[in-house]
Amino acid sequence: MELKQFLSRHQPFGGWRDEWLGVPLEFRAYVSAELPPSEFIGSVRALVLRDNNVLVAHSSPPILSVGGRCEPGETVEETLLREVGEESGWLVTPLSVIGFVHGRHLDEQRPNWGRPAPDFIDPMFAATAVRFDPALLGQNEVRCEFLPVAAIEQLGIEQISRTFLNEALRRRSKGESLL
Repeated sequence: MELKQFLSRHQPFGGWRDEWLGVPLEFRAYVSAELPPSEFIGSVRALVLRDNNVLVAHSSPPILSVGGRCEPGETVEETLLREVGEESGWLVTPLSVIGFVHGRHLDEQRPNWGRPAPDFIDPMFAATAVRFDPALLGQNEVRCEFLPVAAIEQLGIEQISRTFLNEALRRRSKGESLL
């Protein structure tokens, strides 16, 4: 499936520009239940829910998703489970795809980041925390903790993450499941 065809079926709800290691990038965020074509997936991310709480990674600024890149031979779901475990110590059950972020290089630089280029897509999942297992934690990970959903506004979490959170809560309340 061609990237243009995939993106044409979705409407972005937000976006931003940023620079990472000297490479200018443009990002667009989408709410969607459709998993992107695998050849364009850069990283897999999850918004993790536990009762009326959401997992918060205490970076600067705090973020509501954890995840990372697929290793060779891994499925998207295997990557999700491994990355959430490494970053947070939590074993999770994926609920559903809630959206994605489309990233695009704005110049000709193509560093070896393990991502497709010039375009890459990071799918966003909603997941439910099952149990904490400190043996899953990777080294040098950012501290994560569950905070009440109602407290998210006071943390200064940006609108794009709050939109993904609202979609995760909506999907959970409807009982949607990936499995």
